Amino acid sequence: MREKSYDVELLKGEQIKVARILLGWSQKTLAAKAYLSETAVTRLERKILEKKSTMKLLAHVLVEAGIIFVNHEDGTTGVLIKPDADRTEEIEEEED
Repeated sequence: MREKSYDVELLKGEQIKVARILLGWSQKTLAAKAYLSETAVTRLERKILEKKSTMKLLAHVLVEAGIIFVNHEDGTTGVLIKPDADRTEEIEEEED
């Protein structure tokens, strides 16, 4: 049985940022793993972009990597990381 660890309607850009940092990923790395632009990640984390489809895609990538988002009914939020989380090396730019 697959565990659903987040409700995209309750997620916040700050949780995406903290999750990314816990994994040791840059905005560029998260963007690459989600097939998005780095600008989209930056805008979502800064609450400039509130697009639910982008939030859902980023959350999915982070959950697959070992993140658990916590959203309680009282408004308490948080981010947990599983011991076996994918702390992948940064994606390096290719040299021309």
